Amino acid sequence: MNSNNPCVIIRSNADRQRAALWASKAPDGTVVEFRQKNRSLDQNAAMWSILTQITKARPHHNGVKMSAVLWKAVFLQALKVELVMLPTLDGDGMFPFGHRSSKLTVRQMSDLIELMLAWAAGQGIEIKHFDGDQKEAA
Repeated sequence: MNSNNPCVIIRSNADRQRAALWASKAPDGTVVEFRQKNRSLDQNAAMWSILTQITKARPHHNGVKMSAVLWKAVFLQALKVELVMLPTLDGDGMFPFGHRSSKLTVRQMSDLIELMLAWAAGQGIEIKHFDGDQKEAA
């Protein structure tokens, strides 16, 4: 725990009491954030395995050459993950900002993986199970 930014993961009433004690002693102006745990490393590995398999099976989407990163953006948009369109420096176009899976909660990441698997199944793309303890074949 960083003493400048204390953190407690609520797993019991004792954890709730510790958080309440910290809040009662916090100086005015202190920001307290309640959020769910971010996605796990295993979920991240599974996501990239699925995206790699989808990219190999469907290297083009509606005429666009796709990479795993581009497929990730497509699926995050389908999941309705927040996205902002920003103007380019020279003002001749727009680009998306905000497609970051690292900020997803465990539940959101599960939803994303389920969406990718359902889409792949609907497209006839067979996704091989990825075990985080195994290295994916190149």
